[in-house]
Amino acid sequence: MTKPFGRSLRALWGFADGAILLNQGSFGACPLEVMKEQDRLRREMESQPDVFFRTRILPREGQTELRAVAGAIAAFVGAQADNIALIENATAGIQAVLRSMPLARSDVILITEHTYNAVRLAVAATCAETGAVPLIVPMPLPITADALVAGIQQVITPAVKLAVLDHITSPTALLVPLERIIPLLRANGTRVLVDGAHTIGQIPLDLGALQPDWYVSNAHKWLFAPKGCAFLYAAPDVASITKPNVVSHYIGLGFPQSFDYTGTRDNSGWLAIPAALKFFQSLGPEAAWAYQHRLIDVCTGLLSPLGIQPVSPRDMCAGMRSFILPQTRAAEAADGAAVLHSLWKDASIQINANVTGGKLLLRVSAQVYAGDEDMQSLSQALKRIGWPGR
Repeated sequence: MTKPFGRSLRALWGFADGAILLNQGSFGACPLEVMKEQDRLRREMESQPDVFFRTRILPREGQTELRAVAGAIAAFVGAQADNIALIENATAGIQAVLRSMPLARSDVILITEHTYNAVRLAVAATCAETGAVPLIVPMPLPITADALVAGIQQVITPAVKLAVLDHITSPTALLVPLERIIPLLRANGTRVLVDGAHTIGQIPLDLGALQPDWYVSNAHKWLFAPKGCAFLYAAPDVASITKPNVVSHYIGLGFPQSFDYTGTRDNSGWLAIPAALKFFQSLGPEAAWAYQHRLIDVCTGLLSPLGIQPVSPRDMCAGMRSFILPQTRAAEAADGAAVLHSLWKDASIQINANVTGGKLLLRVSAQVYAGDEDMQSLSQALKRIGWPGR
């Protein structure tokens, strides 16, 4: 990448003029050149639909192009292609694992207080269907890595059959020390499903070293792929029990091929992942991560004079960081949406805000197309507009 990081890179995306984008974490942002590749693939698909699907998509002897994409992802995350399935999003992958995991009445599924709401609801539904019991580990804010590990360690029992853990939490942007937690759970015989929705592209990822049973991540967030692109990793000893959410023609092929075709759908997003990987690599990942970390530090310094403090130490965040907005009253459920919409409406700032653990939080994403001036605009807007209960 010849251009420096910062607002000058906005030209590589199709952003609206005047928009200040500090929320890569929620929906991602696809670069123009990756969108162009997806458009090319769509035109090719529609020019000869039968040829496209029958020669490039449908599982058969040999390697389909979807399997080649899985191989590219596998090489990027320290895995093998046969352990990678392509899915629409992390939530779909987690649902597939929950439906595949054999659970009996009174078995325990461990989650945390910061588990993504859709995942929490999926766990609750699974427990209602199987008789399993959810165990929610408290994670009071602010929090340290030692406190988080200790909180999980003290509730591990033989009854905990499955743990669903974030790698980077969604509402609080905490980088969870899985390298310390997964061995504790494995020693207990607990299966580990990692929700890495925000991980691929935001931090280096080596699944061979981490050794989860399952791992899901969205390529459309920090890896710059088109919307609706994610992967599900299943370790060799659980691959045989891992089934897709939709039973279709190729269910008999097992994992991962049974995920490749579950009905006619637009595969162009997945097929464009190599273009997203190429774009990501062109940035220089190490330099990009260093820039994002520096930008988070700039933001932290600008928000501090307003009494806005981070939810955790610096070593527990990467390209995102969540901050506690101090209030003179108890946080209310609607406060997060009020902050989000006021910053959008009054300052053209797109950002994430939520209420978690009884606190009003602001989550900042520092992507390579953002600059110091964007963080300054955020600080100035918060000073001018305020927030509920300030």
